[in-house]
Amino acid sequence: MELGRRSRALVRGALRARSRLRRRRSRWRSLVALSTVVVLAATATLAPAAASSAFAPAAVAGPAVALGDRVVRLSEQAEPDSRAVLLVHGWLSTVLPDADGQRSYARSPFARPVQWRDGSGAPVARGMTASLQQRLEARPGVAVYAFDYSANSAGWVGSTGSADNLAAAIRSIADTVHGPVDVVTHSMGGLALRYALRDAPDIAALIGEVVTVAAPTQGSDIANVAVDIAGAIRATMSTVPVLQNLVLPWIGAVCNKQLADDARGGCDLPPVIRTGIAALGPAGTSLRAGSAELADLPDWPAGLHVHAIAASAVVAMPLPSGKTGEARLGDGLVAETSALAGAADTTVVTCRTDLPPGVGGVGMILSGQVAAPPFGGACGHDAVFSNLEVVDAVLAALRGPASG
Repeated sequence: MELGRRSRALVRGALRARSRLRRRRSRWRSLVALSTVVVLAATATLAPAAASSAFAPAAVAGPAVALGDRVVRLSEQAEPDSRAVLLVHGWLSTVLPDADGQRSYARSPFARPVQWRDGSGAPVARGMTASLQQRLEARPGVAVYAFDYSANSAGWVGSTGSADNLAAAIRSIADTVHGPVDVVTHSMGGLALRYALRDAPDIAALIGEVVTVAAPTQGSDIANVAVDIAGAIRATMSTVPVLQNLVLPWIGAVCNKQLADDARGGCDLPPVIRTGIAALGPAGTSLRAGSAELADLPDWPAGLHVHAIAASAVVAMPLPSGKTGEARLGDGLVAETSALAGAADTTVVTCRTDLPPGVGGVGMILSGQVAAPPFGGACGHDAVFSNLEVVDAVLAALRGPASG
């Protein structure tokens, strides 16, 4: 009897101890969540403000105008009768250099030094590393401009805020050089141009050649994956309601608000995290394959010549059946079919990696030796202009004096 009473007392003591431990864990989790909210609030307060406008067309007024947009002349030449080339960057990117004293995550794709000779990933020879921007600036009779909407790019898709400014920029440049404007776009810059053409169809007559590189014309499957990953994260956090219902939505709201105001330095988080969060914001969800916003965009105007360039990473591995299995990864963000859709002419730059069978091939993938996204290499979406084959394709597509 005495032994039974002692056993029951020990059990009751253990249960009380476990209950106290649970209460302490709950208080600790709440404290961590509250601390996270406080830190994020401070981040929102201390985030850099959006840059002031350096270009605002006088003929446009009202709340739809994106006052952070700016036009930059990159080359010294801007004489009448020059051939103008306008560069339009993509989402969470820029064409502006880093500002003094301001950290910037965004970079100009057009200013990337050339690193690879072609899709094989072989390095370029010495003296061949000049960027697309530098090569254009060095061409006689070419005036190089850039349209920067990094202060508004995170809210671009589904918005007409910058369309008027881009259209006005094309009109202004065409008037300066007394001739057509060739337009080279990267990624979502192709969608930006389509918005401008939709809202200002008159500018089609002022455009010479259009060259799109990695444009998500039919959206990005990766954006769909990001939504699925976010759902999995929320499910994982379901055991901590304060994280699921307060902290995670707060992080997303703060980060996307800052990115909408300034894609260059907004949302002061590591690039991978901020890009993942941005993919769940208005721009990211609108870039999903099959989104209503993309479906709402009209086709390119009739008579406008569009040359689309896509990077396509292919990973091949021998199968036990004796056949070769292939995985086509696009550029890691945009599939080949999406990047080429709707264009009159197309160029595909292929990066092919042939893996050895079995464990050897898997080991190459895990060790990062595969020159294909998301493992890196010459066909990665953000690094595509580091591929000389892509740069040469852009220059070849620009006809007239710009390609002479």
